[in-house]
Amino acid sequence: MRSSALKKFIALSMCAVMVFSFAACNIAGQIRHQVHDSMTEQRDLSIQELTRLLISAINDKRNTADAYSQIPQTQTDGLSYSYFYEYMNIMRSVSSHNGNGKTVSFRIMSDDECLSFLGQSIFDRYGHIRGAELLSSSESQYPLYLFFSEDDTGRVTLSQEWITSIISIYNYSTHYFTLLDNYNADAVKALLMPGLIGDEYTDDVVYAKAQQLCEFYRLRVMSAISEYEITRLLPDHMSVRIPETLAPDGALFEEHLVDFTRQSTGNYLINDSISATNDINLVYLVRGDERLIRVGNEYSYSQLNTVMGCTPSTFTYDEDAGMIIAIYPGVLLRFDEVSATADDWEGTLTSIRLISSSVYSIGYNLYPGMTRTQVLMAYPFADESDYLITINTGSRDYTVELMFDEEGIVQAVKVSG
Repeated sequence: MRSSALKKFIALSMCAVMVFSFAACNIAGQIRHQVHDSMTEQRDLSIQELTRLLISAINDKRNTADAYSQIPQTQTDGLSYSYFYEYMNIMRSVSSHNGNGKTVSFRIMSDDECLSFLGQSIFDRYGHIRGAELLSSSESQYPLYLFFSEDDTGRVTLSQEWITSIISIYNYSTHYFTLLDNYNADAVKALLMPGLIGDEYTDDVVYAKAQQLCEFYRLRVMSAISEYEITRLLPDHMSVRIPETLAPDGALFEEHLVDFTRQSTGNYLINDSISATNDINLVYLVRGDERLIRVGNEYSYSQLNTVMGCTPSTFTYDEDAGMIIAIYPGVLLRFDEVSATADDWEGTLTSIRLISSSVYSIGYNLYPGMTRTQVLMAYPFADESDYLITINTGSRDYTVELMFDEEGIVQAVKVSG
């Protein structure tokens, strides 16, 4: 009897333990679910809170993962951590390049400020945009900005399209400057080509542009890539300021500006305009290999006829203005500050104009009858200044102007100063 009662007691005890364990498991499970729900159901962050999180990641790389984890999924627009990480690296790099120092505070921009800063086309594409200007510990001409999308309910989000476009244009610019730094003209040509539209931009012309850019960055850019300042960074537009480049005369430092613009085709237009080569020969009238006369010099009538080898076909003297126009075959010459005697006159040659194809050229490369392609092969960046080429002789500047007909053929070339 005692053995039977003991067995029943043990069996009842085991059942009680099992029931209690099952109930305890249920309670523990419920607690776990409640904790999980409270962690996953995050409330929306305000624009101020979201800005603070991003600032913490920009100021210290070690905060990036923690900042991302605190942003509710409803406010990330599907942005992956890898893209967020890269975006924060770019913002940190931009801040460093611009000499901003640590961000110590920020201010939320008004709607009117955002519209004025970004332009209507950005709002048309991305919807309503909210922005924050970051204020740093050191004064900077180019502050850092953060922008967010805002929906009809007032929820602000990180726009995946905005951020990935920022990453794309920033990396494109970095690639471009690295190629120039490595003097890789072939690769630079490939980047320039999509942005150049027109029959004059042959492969040879674009390669000539790339070569001249490589020379410019090698010889005249004094700033390191890490010192370039990003003055504007938007999804479709980026502006870069290079603080120190040598002026054409080599005497002074001047800034150099570069723009990147994303086109509707997805290609990038690079606006990296440099002045045409400072070709001193362009102040001369040339025949064959012989330099005949120079703008800015004084000549007498007898000297002029000896150099030209003939007398002018047309000769006009304005005594009141002290000016003479002398026309030789295919060439029009203007003289100012003219003084005349009974037998001769002399004056300062102020302009040379080639008015038809002849044996003459301005310098050794420019003459009527050339195509735009031929001009660009000689002076690859003449198109950037609307075919006005400035020459610095050390004492003063002169200008060469090329005039084209409707078919893109040079009709006249004029140098004056």
